[in-house]
Amino acid sequence: MSSHKRPFLVLATTAILCAGALTCVAADNAPEASGQLGSKEGSRWTDTTLKAVTSPDHQKVLDSGKAFSVTGEIVEVSCYLQLGKRGEKHVPCGSECIKNGMPPGVLDAKGNLYLILAEEHDPRRFGKADIRDKVIPLMAKTATVIGMLTEKDGYKALYIQAIEGSK
Repeated sequence: MSSHKRPFLVLATTAILCAGALTCVAADNAPEASGQLGSKEGSRWTDTTLKAVTSPDHQKVLDSGKAFSVTGEIVEVSCYLQLGKRGEKHVPCGSECIKNGMPPGVLDAKGNLYLILAEEHDPRRFGKADIRDKVIPLMAKTATVIGMLTEKDGYKALYIQAIEGSK
């Protein structure tokens, strides 16, 4: 089985969970979303992430994380930052880029870009936590992403649970 064809629990931060299929949601003061990634129930740090803390500085970053939800356009970050590519015309290219390892993101109405990453630390490190199959169908669409938000050195990342039953 290829690394991007694994089962997921994603869908319920915007970084953002129900098992199975994407559901439509609407957020306050935001355009109607085409889909959702993550869930409020999944907006927490899992045991594998907590166990990855090896210094007070690491703990400080985790402690700064918060459950968060954002609605915006799903983009492929590499082409967006390099060339400004987004929208329907970029779906074929962006989908291939994400499929081959480039990070997805969500671009909100104010122009804030959030990386969307799998939350589970060790499974992610070993290629067993993958969100690509959940993100690619949402390329260029408006979606709500729900997960744990961290901000560090000007970067924003939303961590969503990728593995069903993650704790």
